[in-house]
Amino acid sequence: MSLTEQTRQIVKLAWCRILDLEDTDLDLGDPRVRVEAVAEDAAAVTFVRLFDRTVIFGPAEVIGEARRYSDAELARERTLLSLVRAHHSGARALGAAHLLYCEEPPQIRPRADVAVSFEPEHVTGLMAASPADDVAASGLAEAGWAAALVEDRPSSAPGAPGHSEGSAAADSREQVLAAAGREVWQQMIAQLGVLTHPAHRGSGHGRYIASVVVEEAFVDGLVPQWRAALDTEASHRAAIRLGFSEAGSQTTVLLD
Repeated sequence: MSLTEQTRQIVKLAWCRILDLEDTDLDLGDPRVRVEAVAEDAAAVTFVRLFDRTVIFGPAEVIGEARRYSDAELARERTLLSLVRAHHSGARALGAAHLLYCEEPPQIRPRADVAVSFEPEHVTGLMAASPADDVAASGLAEAGWAAALVEDRPSSAPGAPGHSEGSAAADSREQVLAAAGREVWQQMIAQLGVLTHPAHRGSGHGRYIASVVVEEAFVDGLVPQWRAALDTEASHRAAIRLGFSEAGSQTTVLLD
């Protein structure tokens, strides 16, 4: 599914501002010529492929060195890391990912066995129960808006069988299956993050709660963005099933 010109323009404008470019820099000039965004105080070097344009962002010495490499080479995490380390020995790779965008709310069949929770403790509890690397990759810690998917357990009324004074505590330990959130970029893009409980992966829980976040993004007039690591086929497949379309890639190396 291809993206409309309106969505493409919003995405390009947002990335121009993220990369400290002029608003029209991704529309003007020869598409065969790489756009260079020099930022001496940059905390990272980023190579972005977006539609028919490529951009490299970072300090001047790194950008100058990058002219010796093709776009395909710079998109590789290992190549970009090696290039940056020649000038910043403490640099570390942040990753390479597909960039995908969505234009319509996903069609997900409602489920009776789960419920959507907006309680912050459900999200923080899931992060505490998940590997630190997975939490960092999800971006949930930076999300300004998040929701969780929990098992739908019927509540017990006072005096009913199974009710006790400790029922509130039991509710707080309700099984959280997955969570998703968004971070707003440039007031235009909703960068999605999804985290599934290690014991409940492969059951579609992450995709289900991600659909909730996508719908909320549309309500707020934002274009949903999904970053799927190049080495994580499951994430890319989930995005496609939700109706996202690929628009490019991003490779980033953090400086020392």
